[in-house]
Amino acid sequence: MTEMRAALFVAAYALLGAWPADPFDQLKSLAGEWEADLPGFGKLTESIRLVSNGKAIEETLGSPADNEVSIYTRDNNSILLTHFCAMTPDGHVARLETGALSGGQDRLTFVFIGSAAPHMRLVVMTFTDQDHFSEKWTKIENGKDTVFDLTFVRR
Repeated sequence: MTEMRAALFVAAYALLGAWPADPFDQLKSLAGEWEADLPGFGKLTESIRLVSNGKAIEETLGSPADNEVSIYTRDNNSILLTHFCAMTPDGHVARLETGALSGGQDRLTFVFIGSAAPHMRLVVMTFTDQDHFSEKWTKIENGKDTVFDLTFVRR
């Protein structure tokens, strides 16, 4: 699916006022530019785009000079999230996965399935409407959780 087709897909659902029934299509419909305020850090930008002919979704959080990338792909009846972390000195990779999916979900929860410590161990995405969604990232380091709560607005 090209980015133009993805934009048309998002516009069609905005006109209909409904989210796609398939959770992976819900993620695809987020393609675009976003921003959120992160207390203590300031305003963050995020870019979401379809890659690999629509088979994967690339999420880039931060600025062009300082960012983190996550790749979302379908894995049978779940969604796999591979996160390339920039918050740790060694820049490790964390893998998280949803449970079995069902249609019409307004929330996706990704649970840690493998990495080195410290790592992002939990990600919860909540879909509000076509112009708003939130992500709650939980990082564990030395047995302590740090939660990053982001509410995105389409730019």
